[in-house]
Amino acid sequence: MRVVAFLPAKGQSRRIKSKNIKLLDGKPLFLHTLEKLMKCDFIDEVYLDSDSEAVFDLASEVDCKYLRRDPSLANNSTDGHMLMFNEAKKVKADIYIQILCTSPFIKIDTIRKGVEKLKNKERYDSIVLVNKEKQYLWDENGPLYNNEHIPNSNDLDDTIIETMGLYIVNKDVALNKKKRIGSNPYLLEAESIEAVDVNYPEDFKLASYIMAGKREEERERFRNLSKILTSAMLSDIMDDLNLDNFISGLKPNMKNKKIMGRAKTLKLRKLNKGEDFRGIYEALESYKTIVPNDIIVVENEISEYAYFGNLNANLAIKSGAVGAIIGGKTRDRKDVTDLDFPVFSTGNISKDVRKRATTESINKKVNIMGVEVSPGDLIFADSDGIIVLPKKYENLIIKKALKVIKTENKIISDILVGHNTNDIIDRHGAF
Repeated sequence: MRVVAFLPAKGQSRRIKSKNIKLLDGKPLFLHTLEKLMKCDFIDEVYLDSDSEAVFDLASEVDCKYLRRDPSLANNSTDGHMLMFNEAKKVKADIYIQILCTSPFIKIDTIRKGVEKLKNKERYDSIVLVNKEKQYLWDENGPLYNNEHIPNSNDLDDTIIETMGLYIVNKDVALNKKKRIGSNPYLLEAESIEAVDVNYPEDFKLASYIMAGKREEERERFRNLSKILTSAMLSDIMDDLNLDNFISGLKPNMKNKKIMGRAKTLKLRKLNKGEDFRGIYEALESYKTIVPNDIIVVENEISEYAYFGNLNANLAIKSGAVGAIIGGKTRDRKDVTDLDFPVFSTGNISKDVRKRATTESINKKVNIMGVEVSPGDLIFADSDGIIVLPKKYENLIIKKALKVIKTENKIISDILVGHNTNDIIDRHGAF
């Protein structure tokens, strides 16, 4: 069965200005869900539905398809049924998914469960994500529970609330009934975090706190991994996988420093004759997208001139970045080193890019010494080199690295007790 997903993301909103492109934890709100959909191996195609070229531009690094919405449908009078029909009539599928940007915490496994339920249970024609709660409800006349004997929460009836986040329908419901909820829906229960709906400024603040907490879990994991990983180890693993994502030719400003985090990218190009040089200052906008544990990655078209010095290092530290990788020269080496901020570059020079370069792009794909780096790519760097872990292989590479560490510890133990090399190879394989 062919499964297609739609992510509606109009350009304007009323309660939160330009809500869908507002930065949530350093990334436009809609991108959190779009990138998640692209990871769903049970979805055949993902469509971004928008009336805004700004939205499409921000999604240019994501390999999804675009639906350019008629502006007449990009307003609050367009309800969810109309939106689903307008999407479904343009794309052939057996099952249609509509997921909203304002529900950034819906899990892939939840979407998968909904799709499987619709595939395997013929009596259901649609899936609706709901939140079940036991609530002490009131109306204008007072409590709706027995106020003479207040019940325990376990004894309350469930209050079922539509999360307005996820809908899955068969083609009959979408195309013939022109709805996103059929006559026999299955109520798919959401976890509490999945029910968070970002529609008001207070909701956005809550979502930011949740994202920060989730990011802290990853930051702690990377911090622990960086203590035991090496670029040599990762390079060997990637060689075995026929992946060539090793950046050579850049040296760190500090010895014995390791960094591990996700890339935020910037590209500088040569200034055209007569072009206003102040475009270089647009690069400072990139700091709005940086969150703790990010690594700044800069492609500099005029790499013989310096980009990144003391001022940028201070901005980077304030934003929470753990290091910078510059495809070219930098400056203020001593000042930056004194800040204990790791920078990898081709060297140092006092003459910088001002009046020679301008900002080409922020958080688009860049090329560093022949290696492509996309925003969000996982990077590990130490004094021996820089490794870019492709998103597709990230978990596999880390899993293999942990296995290598266990094996190497056993090999070292065998060496120390005097086993000969042939015996070691027989026991553990080539190394």
